[in-house]
Amino acid sequence: MSNPLVSVLIPCYNVESYVVESVSSIIEQTYINLEIIIINDCSSDNTSNKLQELANKDSRIKIYNNETNLKLIKTLNKGIELCNGKYIARMDADDISFPTRIEKQVSFLEQNADYDVVSTMFYTFRTGKSKHNLYKNPKTYEELQAYLLFRSGICHPAVMIRKTLFSELGLRFEEKYLHVEDYALWSKALYCTKLANIDEPLLYYRVHEYQVSTLNEKKQIENKKEVFKIHCEKLGLASSAEDLDVYASVAECIPSESSFDYLYKCETFMIGLLDRNSAEQFSSPQYLSRILSLHWIRLCANSRLGLKVLSKCFDSPLYNKEYYSKNDILILYIKCLFKMEYKKSFWYKLAFR
Repeated sequence: MSNPLVSVLIPCYNVESYVVESVSSIIEQTYINLEIIIINDCSSDNTSNKLQELANKDSRIKIYNNETNLKLIKTLNKGIELCNGKYIARMDADDISFPTRIEKQVSFLEQNADYDVVSTMFYTFRTGKSKHNLYKNPKTYEELQAYLLFRSGICHPAVMIRKTLFSELGLRFEEKYLHVEDYALWSKALYCTKLANIDEPLLYYRVHEYQVSTLNEKKQIENKKEVFKIHCEKLGLASSAEDLDVYASVAECIPSESSFDYLYKCETFMIGLLDRNSAEQFSSPQYLSRILSLHWIRLCANSRLGLKVLSKCFDSPLYNKEYYSKNDILILYIKCLFKMEYKKSFWYKLAFR
């Protein structure tokens, strides 16, 4: 394996409590041929002083200060222009990388020239809590081809990207996809290169109430429809407002209307996707079938149509018992029995998806 320069890009905004631990996890990487590009986006706390203290200890750190608060997307694009490395590793200023993360990602990209994006599995954690929860995304490109149709399967702060994705393929983070800009980037990359996830956790991902995904959940879900348009265009799918609403319901496993007619529209969309994949294979048939089968049972569980939806669920060609755990079936019956409305709380999602 060669020893190419890696640019680690870290945007910072009011992260005085976390930034030292975060940047230190990059400084201490087993892979040492790094430049650490840190952009301070007009922080109003003590972030600037913390960054200067770190830079005084390691000459690989380069600090840039935005004159105005550019926010994440513009800051990321500015940072990409500042990166000199063959590879760009993303890192958030409140997360923690494992010591071998960069080394293993460089090794993967050096050995797989047809891949431009590689991320990893990760642990989620909360500040002050000892419990870590393992989060696993699909590993292979073939699996991601199906998974990315509905949600991001690439952990952004754990990703490494070949710089040519930006310099030669012309991709960028775009403001029209605010709060889902990374999902949009992976979705566009899907159709011009390959992506993968290393099958081991190499990042601790900090979860807290001030994250963009927590504060802007409604806007995030709405902007996902803009990402779905990318897939509709590439795959020749209809993309009217009604079509995108059905697409979003399938992706979130939550029907936006509680009716058999609407559930039928969701089923028709999903079966149509399977048929299109059979005719013009764009993802792993088995993996796509499994995803859609799981989404189907969860759509039925979240339909609020009561026990009468069970026959509809079981009679559908999307229903496949091989893909379900006993817990999946139990949740289906409980939610249908009580016509339980989907809730966004952590505990509800943990128990009932």
